[in-house]
Amino acid sequence: MGANDIESILRTVGKNLSELGPDAILIVVSGDSGDSCYCLDLVRQDVHLELNHGICQRVRQAAAASAHEGSGAAMTLDDGREIAAPFTDGVSGGHIALRWKAPPARAVLRNARQLLPCLAELAGARLASLLAQMHRDDEQFKIRAVTESRHVEELRASEHEMLEVREQAALDELTSLQNRRGFLAKSEQCLLIARRQGLACAVIFADVNGLKLVNDKFGHAAGDVLIRDAATIFSSAFRHADVVGRVGGDEFAAFTFDNATPRAIIERIDAKIAQFNACRDDRHLMSLSIGVINCDIASQEPLSGYLARADAEMYRQKRGLTDQVMQPAAQASPAR
Repeated sequence: MGANDIESILRTVGKNLSELGPDAILIVVSGDSGDSCYCLDLVRQDVHLELNHGICQRVRQAAAASAHEGSGAAMTLDDGREIAAPFTDGVSGGHIALRWKAPPARAVLRNARQLLPCLAELAGARLASLLAQMHRDDEQFKIRAVTESRHVEELRASEHEMLEVREQAALDELTSLQNRRGFLAKSEQCLLIARRQGLACAVIFADVNGLKLVNDKFGHAAGDVLIRDAATIFSSAFRHADVVGRVGGDEFAAFTFDNATPRAIIERIDAKIAQFNACRDDRHLMSLSIGVINCDIASQEPLSGYLARADAEMYRQKRGLTDQVMQPAAQASPAR
């Protein structure tokens, strides 16, 4: 309920009091948070709000003293310069009051005491109606807020589900690494970031040695185990900010924010392979061929160019492998 509603009630009451000649009409409201007094100054014709006005205390004291009288009876305050009557229509803790600068004539005061309870009842009914409407508006606002909140939550849940679907669509089902599409999309973004911020970066391409022989000798289930192990070993050599993916049947790629030399990167991956092989017998040894290309962030060479060069470097390493390196993977029996 706004000040305009209070002013409307005060001015409506004022139209019926011209013969009584009060200087001000007041609505006094007592509540848990304190007392408030809305005052219509009939001389200046303005409405203002005063907190804990003196009349508030006088009304409370008079109401307590006259509790034995009729509930709607008018009360005389401040040596006859003020009279007040309680609202009787669904509004508790509220009074309407008249104030004169000097005590009015007895006849005026008598008429005011007779008229004010009727005006208090009418004003109370209007005030109760406004409060009821305010309550309905508040309930409707709460309902709308709950509905909108649920709608927002549903949208967020839907967006989260869509994001999960997109993320799942970018993952390789066998290894849970990025698939080729996901790897290319994320690596392109990382390459742009590296160029903008001047960050060192590199592209790595790796191939599992001996997968065909394992598939032919032990079946594709054993080959899948070999690929999953290779994915675990290869990805463990990189940080969370790097992008690692399975880009082909037995091929893996990585984009790393790393200023290390190709040899240092390969040695780091080889160390992970050695740790894995140390826990296996000779029939379970893992072997990867690896190619590394450091990116020139000053150039505009596309990601596909770096991948092709890393792939070529990987095949040069694979061609240099001896049968002694290839044989353990071919003899592997990784069924688990």
